[in-house]
Amino acid sequence: MKVAPGWGLRYTPAVRKFTVLVALALLTHACAATDTSQPRPGPLQSAAGRRVVLISLDGLAAGQHRENLRNGVYTTREGLAAFEGVGYVVERAIPVNPPLTSVSHTSMATGALPSVTGIVANRFHLPGTPILQGVSGFDAPLGAEPLWRALRRQGRRVGVLTFPGCDGTSPARTADFGMLYVNTPSARAQTVSLDAAQFTAITLPAGWASHSPARRATMSVKLTGTGAPVGASFTLTALDTTDDHVVDYDTLVVADDADLANGTPARARTGEWFPLSVRLPHPDGGTRTAGAWCLLQTLSPDLSVVKLYRGAFFSTEAYPRAFRERLEERAGFWPGPGDERALERALAGQDGLRLADFMEQTRRFSEFFNACARTAIASERFDLLMLYQPVVDEVQHVLLVTDPRHRAYSLGFAAIARGAVTEAYSLADRAVGELARSLDLSHDALVVVSDHGMAPAWETVHVNQLLQHAGLAQAEQGERGWRVKASSRIVAFGSSGCVNLYVNLKGREPSGVVEPGEREAVIRAAAAALANAQVDGMDVVEAMYRREDLGPVGLDSPNAGDLVVFMYPGFMATSEIGPPGSPFHAPAEIAGQHGYLNTHPEMAAVWLARGAGVPVRRLRKASLTEVAAFVAALAGVQSPAQARPWSP
Repeated sequence: MKVAPGWGLRYTPAVRKFTVLVALALLTHACAATDTSQPRPGPLQSAAGRRVVLISLDGLAAGQHRENLRNGVYTTREGLAAFEGVGYVVERAIPVNPPLTSVSHTSMATGALPSVTGIVANRFHLPGTPILQGVSGFDAPLGAEPLWRALRRQGRRVGVLTFPGCDGTSPARTADFGMLYVNTPSARAQTVSLDAAQFTAITLPAGWASHSPARRATMSVKLTGTGAPVGASFTLTALDTTDDHVVDYDTLVVADDADLANGTPARARTGEWFPLSVRLPHPDGGTRTAGAWCLLQTLSPDLSVVKLYRGAFFSTEAYPRAFRERLEERAGFWPGPGDERALERALAGQDGLRLADFMEQTRRFSEFFNACARTAIASERFDLLMLYQPVVDEVQHVLLVTDPRHRAYSLGFAAIARGAVTEAYSLADRAVGELARSLDLSHDALVVVSDHGMAPAWETVHVNQLLQHAGLAQAEQGERGWRVKASSRIVAFGSSGCVNLYVNLKGREPSGVVEPGEREAVIRAAAAALANAQVDGMDVVEAMYRREDLGPVGLDSPNAGDLVVFMYPGFMATSEIGPPGSPFHAPAEIAGQHGYLNTHPEMAAVWLARGAGVPVRRLRKASLTEVAAFVAALAGVQSPAQARPWSP
């Protein structure tokens, strides 16, 4: 574990007793978050009328990217390999600390460190609010001006499609046109199972060829959200399409009443995907499509077993109305990401989705983003278009199974998982190629970045449980299980590879229990408990910082914890707590994680650019905080207020 100068060396069993004191320093760490010691290119030349497209490929790791280049993984013309030698290439783009999606994207968009933006983790606590109340880094107020606001201030037109931080919830978080990232479905996914007794014989309408009496069942879906009805009903009609004089059903037709009337029902055989949708009113005055992609998993010829995966229902959310309707027309409804929980169930031998099915969902999600980007480029006027795709991050979270300590590890599964991760990078390659072909790079510029890399994680550490063991936190049972009691002396908010711990301080927290004079003692006690935490003889904590000492890692914000802790790669932190005496760690359910110190090579991201006005340069490394000024210079505008202008 890293400690302050003068307090000792790296943590070893030989100094375990002394470490209870050593860990109380928790000061500096040799971070190089914004190392700009290399030569920089000269100022970029502005060009009136130039369009700039910035795409962030969440989780695309610099190390894996370089390996893919060496191994010829990228095969898309104009894709990720096309920047070499003709554009601007940063071999290792260094994210801010901690390398988390909301934190890194905010710093890329603003050019500022978390100490200025106030976005210090994916989940953290705002001092002055109830001690158990957390806030998402994706929703919290931005303390710095982002690119979309800087350009609009200067009279330029900006489109933002799902780039974190621009969610349309306020004027400061709204572009001229945009699409929102949809997390909450109108109906969650589920497995639907039926048998022959639930199907009744029917007379088919004209044109529905079946060589045996058709049979029909009903499937109901409860929808929620603005303008949604209490429920939607779909009919499932089993058909026998083979003229073999044997009653053996082989096709399922699924439709709502409107589909049956206009002759556009979905048809599927076992193993085939099909869409379902309903039309609903939209708050902007128009209508919207709520749809789900479904998979017919089993259709027994005698209908003894009929099983389908009914995907989650989502709608495309965008603004203004004309742009939203154009996206829906050309790209369809929001399909949602790969269903990680369904994949986990299948891997555990339960009803769920096979890996091939999960990857089909992932491909569909990426293709949807591609179609939306093409639509925006072809139909909208803009000076800057900011895009985002999450598929590389999502697949690695689930399938970066590389270490025998992973719960799901075997040589065979590790090889299969590696192939899925490679495919995710290939999807990113395809997305970049499609963007390049949609642009005229003699007049437009294309910038490709990622927010962080990814490291394997095999063990989960429940930090509040650890604090409970030390007598610093308490647990109680609530409606949804065990939770931290509001009378705890210190509370942890975990975010993957890092965790913020907040003292429940009188005068700062509404129901504080710790006297100001006792704050330091509580921090020291928490630090000692974390310093002593080991799993299989390995320390779980790499570094700790008091809030007063967060300057060197760029996190000295009032929003940061009184104690900020970084885990060693391999361990991930959560905020969970259980009954007294429960273990503080368990095998990780997520295979890949980020949020570790940005000095780890696995956390390095990518930064590539080519096209009009882009200098041909290759840098060994650069900070992602420089992206905002780089993009602003390409667009011919001033950098966001707090970002340094691009200069040599």
